[in-house]
Amino acid sequence: MLSDHSPKIASPSPATGYPPGPSYRSRLRNPGLLRLSTHEFLESNARKYGDLVHFSAFGRHVFQFNHPEMVSEVLIRDAGFHHRGIVMQRARFALGEGLLTSEEPLHLRQRRLVQPAFHRERIAGYGAAMLEFTHAMTDEWADHSVLDLHLQMLQLTLRIAGKCFFNTDVKADVQTISDAVTAFMGFLPLAFLPYPDLILRLPIGFIRRIRTAQRKLDDRMYSLITERRRSGRDHGDLLSMLLASVDEEEGTGGMTDRQVRDECLTLLLAGHETTANGLSFCGFLLAQNPEVQERVHAEANAALQSGGNASEIYERLPYTRRVAAEALRIFPPVWVTARTSAKTYEYRGMQIPKGSLLLTPQIVLHRDARFYGDPLRFDPDRFLPENAAARPRYSYFPFGAGSRMCIGEGFAWMEMVLVLATMLREWRLTPAPGTPRELALSAQISLRAKHGVRLEFTRR
Repeated sequence: MLSDHSPKIASPSPATGYPPGPSYRSRLRNPGLLRLSTHEFLESNARKYGDLVHFSAFGRHVFQFNHPEMVSEVLIRDAGFHHRGIVMQRARFALGEGLLTSEEPLHLRQRRLVQPAFHRERIAGYGAAMLEFTHAMTDEWADHSVLDLHLQMLQLTLRIAGKCFFNTDVKADVQTISDAVTAFMGFLPLAFLPYPDLILRLPIGFIRRIRTAQRKLDDRMYSLITERRRSGRDHGDLLSMLLASVDEEEGTGGMTDRQVRDECLTLLLAGHETTANGLSFCGFLLAQNPEVQERVHAEANAALQSGGNASEIYERLPYTRRVAAEALRIFPPVWVTARTSAKTYEYRGMQIPKGSLLLTPQIVLHRDARFYGDPLRFDPDRFLPENAAARPRYSYFPFGAGSRMCIGEGFAWMEMVLVLATMLREWRLTPAPGTPRELALSAQISLRAKHGVRLEFTRR
């Protein structure tokens, strides 16, 4: 299949020796380009320049790869040449050396220690909490109420994460953690500026909010760790597993309190926020497509009525999973994957200079008409097995690719599917009066609805 859609690479520019791309001058001459959001800018680049785009930003080479074959090359074949992207490198001030930010060999060691918490059997056990908290949320809704689904999903996924990861209900901490996520999301514009360490020491309001959020989260995390170490009890959750883990392969022992904190904070913030965004996008699309919503309702009603544990219910919801997959295609919460070249190396006959930023944008490939006809049309049956098998691998990679693929992918799929089924079994979603049909997006560290997702909820 890949041979039918080989990469289209324009001839190098005589001025740079690299494939063409936008320049600062062209953006200044075209105010429309300046008004584009980041994700729209990347989509515009792909349309105009092809599958390999080169441009400069803040004195740094940037390469944008817009083809599945190239995604495989950059994220898998050439992974040894790269560090994390700039945003994740500079997010260490808040997240520490967790799975999102750490480099090898620490990343491999930590992944080995965290992985057992996300084995299939463990994820199946988390399903009960997913069902319980979703029921609790929907029981509080009033018929014909208008709610921001994004806020509802942020609170729900946070409570689920707190229960599954720490065996505690974090309902009282929801506002603190939500404020922290908002503050960290606003960090993106700083990531590309020079001297970020100096900026983060400035006594300005934005920085103070980040530091305050970090301090509150640290107090909560370290108190949980201290309490759990003192008791010595195994609660069967992620925290107990991390505290008991020992790296027998490398013989480096267990994790320090700081390492446990870094992994817990990373999984809590990253895991709940992206899943909440994905569920919000699902709700928006289902409200716009009532015939799809009715199919989900019918499947959910049959699956939940049949009983069984959460894992058995999940297996009876294939159409609902296709709905979630299609929503993550059109609106991928992880909308771009970035790497930084650790050294100069050759790629397809050209030099990638050390320190270059390499972008593999999910939002571009997921919306590529070569692989998805009428790409912005919502069609869950694109993910029927026979249809998915006909597309190139990495034309769809909502959870990344290679050794840094999201460790919580299985958890996220089960959570999204069970939450959707539980919600839609009893509630009909329609657009709130006066809301626009187009969804405004904010592409920061993750992709989210810029103004929330306001829907009307009608009890069935």
